[in-house]
Amino acid sequence: DIGERFLDEHAPKFDAGKLLGSASYEDFAKLLKKPRKALILVTAGKPTDMVIESLMGAFEKEDIIVDTGNAHFKDQSQRAEMVEAAGMRFLGMGISGGA
Repeated sequence: DIGERFLDEHAPKFDAGKLLGSASYEDFAKLLKKPRKALILVTAGKPTDMVIESLMGAFEKEDIIVDTGNAHFKDQSQRAEMVEAAGMRFLGMGISGGA
């Protein structure tokens, strides 16, 4: 597994607990302090939606998802409505306005 190999190679370079990995979104959520915050940079479109939906399945009310990808502002508005309807927070802070 790429993630395990990366951790095996790089985690010893840092203080204990500074570089962590998880095999699932649920495990990832357990590693974070509440309110959880996840900053994502994923290819625009369906991949972004899939990551946001997966995070929503593992996160709870008041947790925060920040999308820094290259998404169109209309898509970000729809994502914000979806995430906020579930009681979570969403920030669309993309590097571009999208095409």
